[in-house]
Amino acid sequence: MSEALPPCPITGRPARRRVHGVSTRALLAMWRAAGAGDLGHLFADAPQVVLYESDSGLHFFAPRPAGDADFYRRFYATHAVHATLSAHSQARREFVNAARHIAAGSLVLDVGCGSGAFREHLPQCTYRGLDPFAEPGLAADVIRQSLAEHLHEARGRYDVVTAFQVIEHVAEPLDFARQLLALLRPGGTLIIGAPLHPSPLTEIPNFLFNAPPHHLTWWTAGACRALAEAIGVEPLEIAEVPASPHEAIVYWMNRFSLLRARPGPDERYLAHRWGWHLNLVVSYLLARLATPVLPPPQGGRPCNVMLVARSRPG
Repeated sequence: MSEALPPCPITGRPARRRVHGVSTRALLAMWRAAGAGDLGHLFADAPQVVLYESDSGLHFFAPRPAGDADFYRRFYATHAVHATLSAHSQARREFVNAARHIAAGSLVLDVGCGSGAFREHLPQCTYRGLDPFAEPGLAADVIRQSLAEHLHEARGRYDVVTAFQVIEHVAEPLDFARQLLALLRPGGTLIIGAPLHPSPLTEIPNFLFNAPPHHLTWWTAGACRALAEAIGVEPLEIAEVPASPHEAIVYWMNRFSLLRARPGPDERYLAHRWGWHLNLVVSYLLARLATPVLPPPQGGRPCNVMLVARSRPG
């Protein structure tokens, strides 16, 4: 008897296909080795996590256990994620591209803002960052609230709402996008950036940064169009985003990796294979040596896709 395919979290239609599964036990062991601690409480005794592809092109995991505050605090501190992002914020192509769509004088909400680095690109705007996991000591324009909490008090307030590399972390991306939209005034601008598949990011076997409970969905231009249709916004631009300096370690890991995870007959991205584990460790260590002294490899393919859309007029 064939397996029933779960619904796409954007369209609600059954997935087009099952890509592959990975045992939860193996996935948890990999996360422990990466310094994330014991994450068993997030997986609710699920024996396996399965990757599916929808007819929109979205790849999604089932189940989709989202990381909690302890996970992000520990994992991001171990790998200095916020420091890496902030160090190259002026040249981050997502930010540069997004700023082109934002008029002077706009009131902007940056959801999942981290350190609030996007404000540097908006000198003529009023910036607000929103992040319940924001580090202490940030500027007063960073609000430590959940999206639901902020929506309760700020519905329809903003000219622009952005969410860079956030939607892939949430279990229900459609609900998340609808909440972003509800924060916009009529005719406002919505900007969402997400990891692209296929890309150098998804080609690295066992790259946990792109696995649950961190990344729960992988995006395509088609998935962005499906999301825009589902929430009723007008797409202004859907584009793959060129490489940025803060992504250099991903590109060098991809370059040094002797193995590739790609669509095809034996398609698989996560597995308990000792050769894959060794390849990941070696490529990571070599990339750590290369990244401080070398830019991303020439001709690096995009790792991200961006949706820019306009909400309905009043």
